[in-house]
Amino acid sequence: MPAVVVALLLSVHVSAHSVTFAFRGAPATVRAGYASKPLVQCASGLPVAVRGVHFVVRFQPARSSLAETRIAGTGVVRGLAKTCDFESDLSWAIGLDRRRPYDVARHGTRVTVTFR
Repeated sequence: MPAVVVALLLSVHVSAHSVTFAFRGAPATVRAGYASKPLVQCASGLPVAVRGVHFVVRFQPARSSLAETRIAGTGVVRGLAKTCDFESDLSWAIGLDRRRPYDVARHGTRVTVTFR
């Protein structure tokens, strides 16, 4: 059986209409969508506050090398907060100005979520 490669998040770039996650290695699975319940940290269950409409991106198997747990936004992206980095499960919540159509694109080891 081949070894499982865990992608390592190296950086997050926020622009007015998109967020790009750059990894060392590509996560096998990327799931994205609007949150259907309040945001909480995966291990503790403590609430996570992010301004705006909540959109969540989940990467598996993945972990983060970043010290930041919050990133300021610009434009339609109000801000980001890490909601999970536990047992190769990595998730970030993105706060938006309003609910918008979105696209998720994978380019090698980068994942970009664009909001229209």
